[in-house]
Amino acid sequence: MMTPSRAAAEGASVVVFATRYPPAFRGGGPIRTLEALVRSAPVAYDVRVVTRDTDQGDPRPLPVAADVWSARDGVTVRYASVGRLRSLAAAMASARASRPELVYVNSFFDLRLSIVPQLLRKLGYLRSDRLLVAPRGEFGLAAISSKSRKKNLFLTLYRVLGLHRDVVWHASSNAEKADVERLWGPTAQVVVRENDTLLPAKSDRGGIASDTVDGPLALVSVGRLVEHKGLHLVLGALAEASRPTELDVYGPAEDEGYTERCRALVEQLPGHVTVRFHEALPHEEVRRTVARYDALVMPTAGENFGHVIAEALSVSCPVICSDTTPWSGTLRAGGGVVVPDRTMPSWRTALVEYGATDGAHRRERRARAGEAYDQWKSQTATPHVFELVLSAPAV
Repeated sequence: MMTPSRAAAEGASVVVFATRYPPAFRGGGPIRTLEALVRSAPVAYDVRVVTRDTDQGDPRPLPVAADVWSARDGVTVRYASVGRLRSLAAAMASARASRPELVYVNSFFDLRLSIVPQLLRKLGYLRSDRLLVAPRGEFGLAAISSKSRKKNLFLTLYRVLGLHRDVVWHASSNAEKADVERLWGPTAQVVVRENDTLLPAKSDRGGIASDTVDGPLALVSVGRLVEHKGLHLVLGALAEASRPTELDVYGPAEDEGYTERCRALVEQLPGHVTVRFHEALPHEEVRRTVARYDALVMPTAGENFGHVIAEALSVSCPVICSDTTPWSGTLRAGGGVVVPDRTMPSWRTALVEYGATDGAHRRERRARAGEAYDQWKSQTATPHVFELVLSAPAV
């Protein structure tokens, strides 16, 4: 039995390894979640982030200083050209020089910024009292089945190398804790701590105009164009829409085959249904954009958190979502609609019923969404996950 870290009652040095960090935004909610995590750390903690100098799916360098430590919103960040061995080695050496008490790995299936730092720690090069790994929903059944051969090989090698033996896993919900234990056994060390956000304490009700008139149902989707996110379910359901409906889709076309499948479904929609595709939204524009719509649609196969749901509710935009996120209770309490399963009939019923409402009903739903957000936000927060891990005895 080890004693609690010497950082239990005072500041600590923390190095975070992450695939992306702002100003990158094309990876969606996980980037905003990570930003909130490090910016909300106790002020006495010295938190440093090592990340890529490119955005997801974009080979162009970000407008940042690469391969040096720089400050961003009070956080020390090193944007590394990790595709080059020299740059990756320098990043690891600089992380080592900070002598961290805690190494935090944000995401699991990444060779350079997940496996490499964990392997270096096991070899004694990158020393730290604790290792905290956040799988970010990657261990969910739907996520693990995608590209399963490659992922199973990854998991096997991880286990053979013994990298899992002294890991503490960061789960953002009890459901994610169950996913971790399914893969690594009931003795796996897991700390459950809901993800942080930088969202306001109270919802913005400015979009609930008293003079709203009946008009087309305005829906919005924000997320990557991949099958896991389920846009095809919304598009198939809208084929049965009996009233004018508009859907704006914001997100990177990460899977070209799936994107073409979705565009083909759009071609089959009736004339009174309009669908528009847009590029991914920079994170600072998400709330302002979503506030214009009657509802956010999210037929996801599973989310460990779902940052965009919190963002939508924060601007009083109801959320129509599959029952695969930690938000189902909040949505049932007034934040929107929970669709019981990911089938076309269920989504067709949900969207047709929502589309049948008039302007007054939509205003009421928006007000209830804001109230649901306020209730969620008022809940007492537990200590920061860094504090929870560093203050606990390690085994």
